[in-house]
Amino acid sequence: MEAYNVPMALDLTLSHTDGLVPALAMSRNRRHVHNARGHTIGPMPPAMFVDTFLPSENDKRETMMTFRNAFKAVPRTADTPSAIYKPLAAALNKKSPRRFRCPGFVFDTSIERSVRPLRLGYTKPHICCFTTANAKAVKRADNRTRVELGYAEFFIDVRPDPSFDFFIDPPIDANEETLSSHNFFREYREEDEDAEYDQAERAFGLHIAFVIETLARQNRTSLFTVSIFGPYARLYRWDREGCIITEAFDFHEHPDMLLEFFWRYSQASSIERGHDHTTMVAKPELEMLFRDAVRAHVRSQLGVEGPELDKAVGVHYERGHATVIKVYPQPLPETTEPDAPTLFVVSRPVVSPLSLEGRGTRGYWALHVDRGDIVFLKDTWRSWPGHELEGDILTSLNECYVRHVPRQGLHGLVPHDTITYKRTGTSNQLTQTNLFGRYDWVCRIDGKRIQRGPRRHYRMVTDAAGYNLKTLQGTEELLHATYDVFTAMRDALTKAARIHCDLSVGNIVLVKESGRDIRRGYLIDWEASTKVDSDGYAEHAGRVGTWDFMSIRMLNTRGDDKHRFEDDMESLFYVVLYSSLLYLPHSFCADDLTSFIKEIFRDTTQMLGITYGGGGKISNAMNRTYTRLVQFRSSGFQEWVNTIMDYFWPPINLKEQYKDMWDPARIDAYWAEFLQTQTLERDDRVVHEISNRGHYDRNSPPTTPGRQSDALATVRKRPLEVSDSEHTQRERKARAVEGEHSQPTRAARGHSATTPRRSERIRHQQQHTDKCFFSTLEIILEPSAATHAQFMVPKG
Repeated sequence: MEAYNVPMALDLTLSHTDGLVPALAMSRNRRHVHNARGHTIGPMPPAMFVDTFLPSENDKRETMMTFRNAFKAVPRTADTPSAIYKPLAAALNKKSPRRFRCPGFVFDTSIERSVRPLRLGYTKPHICCFTTANAKAVKRADNRTRVELGYAEFFIDVRPDPSFDFFIDPPIDANEETLSSHNFFREYREEDEDAEYDQAERAFGLHIAFVIETLARQNRTSLFTVSIFGPYARLYRWDREGCIITEAFDFHEHPDMLLEFFWRYSQASSIERGHDHTTMVAKPELEMLFRDAVRAHVRSQLGVEGPELDKAVGVHYERGHATVIKVYPQPLPETTEPDAPTLFVVSRPVVSPLSLEGRGTRGYWALHVDRGDIVFLKDTWRSWPGHELEGDILTSLNECYVRHVPRQGLHGLVPHDTITYKRTGTSNQLTQTNLFGRYDWVCRIDGKRIQRGPRRHYRMVTDAAGYNLKTLQGTEELLHATYDVFTAMRDALTKAARIHCDLSVGNIVLVKESGRDIRRGYLIDWEASTKVDSDGYAEHAGRVGTWDFMSIRMLNTRGDDKHRFEDDMESLFYVVLYSSLLYLPHSFCADDLTSFIKEIFRDTTQMLGITYGGGGKISNAMNRTYTRLVQFRSSGFQEWVNTIMDYFWPPINLKEQYKDMWDPARIDAYWAEFLQTQTLERDDRVVHEISNRGHYDRNSPPTTPGRQSDALATVRKRPLEVSDSEHTQRERKARAVEGEHSQPTRAARGHSATTPRRSERIRHQQQHTDKCFFSTLEIILEPSAATHAQFMVPKG
């Protein structure tokens, strides 16, 4: 039985879904549209789309209702979406005693179950298609939940007229030359203050957001959706390599095109509809075993009991939502059935995928059914052909006795079912969007032909079931855990000739080990790692890593530079600095902190079509522009930050003395001695908020904060508590004053009309940085004798 309505990861407050803040919906959706330009393929002929993805086999068409006058009651255009989606849903649900449009499925006007249907952060699809059984489950659920996306087979987005279509099809008689120059995406007309573009972009961004959330709330390999805009329709197929979109067609004049899709969908297997056959609902006895094992593991990791233990268990377990996942051993035979899988039980992930294209990674605490212990299960879509399998990398690190990396227990590619294997000839679950980039009907986007590479579904199990670095309890744990990570980095280099290449906050896990008061830091996610040559350079050139934590040198590469261990050292320093700014006590207010984070970690510059960064990091290295402005409460930590900065980029008065200090062995010696001689604060955690006011959607105010977990995150302010009755009254008042949704101004399209106040001190420092950075014509970042970067700035 398919596992529907999968829980999503919680934020640190344990009160909301992580990464889906309603107030940021507009800026988030605009980012989705921007990203879609790189992974959208179309327009595919509708008949080819249906024949390719829903092949007609053994259809029982004697029960199929006629196409004639199917949409007679649906208006071609309307003033509001409801004037179309209500009669459309009724037409699709129509049936006689022996004939159906989509047998076994129900079309529900789900938007009417939204508590705030006119607000981007709260609304739901106009129509969702459910199995008959799941439709009953949805009706029983609280309207304030988002179970519709957890149970939807697909959804239909409805807009009242053709101006909401974000795509422009080429002429029917277009030749190859016309197709090669035609731009499939609608373009913004700056001189016209293009309101039609705004509304079309808004609609498509919301469509993508629903897709992303549906893929996060279900175990799927792909998803179909439909968009209606006036009398026209498009069909979509989504997977982890992007989206394939059909030509627009008039479903009033050609009802057979739309109804054929719905009929074939009803006749398809769950696998053909995009469900992952290697997951299933866990039986009650397995769910109880999982719950008890999680409780025991949380108790061993956090040392909590009572209500705190219950809250901490909720990070990994939601009652009634346990799933069995099969992990198949690697290698898989290419021509025979895969080996027998090992079964694991999971519930709520600690990481949910919040973007469409990419690895789509989920991470779970999982119960090993055969052994009864808790392990960590990573479910991801990896590029193929590409790097080595991460499980093989971990095995090699384990065999070389690299310290503080997870022990690999089991890994393998996820196989197709037997029927799909026989039909397609592929033994593993693969994306399909990438297969269609070279067809002659494919149009360019922004002047470029879209080419995608395949991704294979992959799972890996390790023993490192711990907590994210974001849960650090204080200064002591931060510096000890990241020193453990530094040890892992050095071991990997010296024992296995490998560098990690992607140091980030999310790639460090804290694990409580027997006999230790401080949690151990483990370096995870080695998929981007690479071997190094005799000179210490990565085997392949190219920028790799998480942008916020990349080294200055890699942020300024044109793509032809190779990663070095020193880049990872610098990245680790930025991880420590970033974590300290968010979770340790210091002198910055929220606006100062927001400016600091933006300038140091998220700076970007476009030059000749290439994105560069690191302007704030360069300025700070040269002048301590930012780090000299912040004062940490811990004098020991302040000393560590200042010393590491001096070793990395010595000031003029220390240049000769520290010229050889940015060296792995010297950093190791200093750090180890520092931890042995310093008494650091153990429980000084403070959670600081980064202001996102400049990205707020004024039509989707933030939800009421809930109570935070004392076991995981101690925030130095009293959380606001709202009773159920008060919450209901606020919701009623909000719905009463919402009214119709006005079109956003240009300022509202992801940016506030009034820029939020920035720290004057940081602004003045940044003015100097900008002048320095933009006058730099060439940055020479070859490792010198002192192993830190050197610059050439032209005179004058």
